[in-house]
Amino acid sequence: MRLALVGTGRMGQAVDAVAAARGHDTVARFDAENPLLDARDDAALNGAEVCVDFSTPAVALDHIHRYAFLGVDAVVGTTGWTDDLDKVRDWVEEGQSGMLWAPNFSLGLALVSRALAGLLPLLDRLDEYDAAVHAAHHTGKVDSPSGTALRVAEELLAGLGRKTHLEPETQHGAIDAGALHVTSQRVGRVLGEHTVTLDSEVDQIRIVHTAKSRRAFAVGAVRAAEWVRGRQGLFTLEDMLGDEVGE
Repeated sequence: MRLALVGTGRMGQAVDAVAAARGHDTVARFDAENPLLDARDDAALNGAEVCVDFSTPAVALDHIHRYAFLGVDAVVGTTGWTDDLDKVRDWVEEGQSGMLWAPNFSLGLALVSRALAGLLPLLDRLDEYDAAVHAAHHTGKVDSPSGTALRVAEELLAGLGRKTHLEPETQHGAIDAGALHVTSQRVGRVLGEHTVTLDSEVDQIRIVHTAKSRRAFAVGAVRAAEWVRGRQGLFTLEDMLGDEVGE
């Protein structure tokens, strides 16, 4: 498979290494010195079949529009644009291309999400358990809470009738019982650790996912590129996993 990398920082470099190990060719690279938005046509992609985007929120939506306009498949790990998800879906359908997006490409975290989906119907009936989400990242992390923390929290919110809204701010007093608290920590070089806490008067359950290297995200992104190539529509990592297990 021929790939174009959009964003050649540490994540882009990790994707490049994993792609090479899996027998793929990186045929084009774009970054601040060689912006994708300066490309006038698909010749700049050098025949790439899939673009893998780990760029910045400021240009993510413009990049996505460009992929749809060029009719090239894409894997997007950049966050900060999902308020325009319906618009993006229309672009992808109009361009008859495929796009798979995720705030976090760790396959392990995707498994955690599937486990939570199985727990939620029972947890919704066990109202003695309160729920919260906490995320820790390195000091250079831009968005807080992270897109991953918000995605996990939204999954919990959708499945728990007693929770009515997310509360991402620090609480200096009693918290509304209907709020699902989402907290963030920035420390050192932590790549990403996400914790779901379920707490009752008599016990506590904690589900923790810890990323050990950027390779965890890179493997998921390259596998996503392999899966989305030639498909039409807007997909998530859950769609890919569901297809692989025959759902």
